[in-house]
Amino acid sequence: MGNLFDLSSQLAFYKSYHSDSINVMIHAIFVPTILYSSMVLLYEVKAFDNWTVAHLLVGIFSSYYMILDVKAGALASAIMGCTMHGISSGCLQVSIKAALALFFAGWVSQFIGHGAFEHRKPALLDNLVQSLITAPFLILFELLFRMGFYQELKAELMARVKERRSHMH
Repeated sequence: MGNLFDLSSQLAFYKSYHSDSINVMIHAIFVPTILYSSMVLLYEVKAFDNWTVAHLLVGIFSSYYMILDVKAGALASAIMGCTMHGISSGCLQVSIKAALALFFAGWVSQFIGHGAFEHRKPALLDNLVQSLITAPFLILFELLFRMGFYQELKAELMARVKERRSHMH
């Protein structure tokens, strides 16, 4: 699992379970889908005053991401904050039925990706909480890597993934 507050360690844990390009693409689509649908569903659960469990989720994820990396954490926070605003204002809100369908389609797709393409168990079977929190951040980093950002981190991450995989087999 590595150091809880070490970005490379956290990303390497999750990335080491995802090497097949089709499975990675499935995750790139459905991890954000699961996060969005979770936010919609949790927006219906009131925490206190005008705050919902979705607000708390965004706050926890954003805080953790900012601790791991300020710049990417700020970007992730902005994306989640805008999504939360869209849900609360109604412009990104979908019905509970639609959110449940997206949620389940996202999970089923990822398990299919692991079974049919990755041929190995998902990371969440080894560490549920870490996987759920790390997955969206890794998806953002995969996009940032493709855009040419964080290339040193990408190289370090791939070296750590190679090392992790050599111990897994």
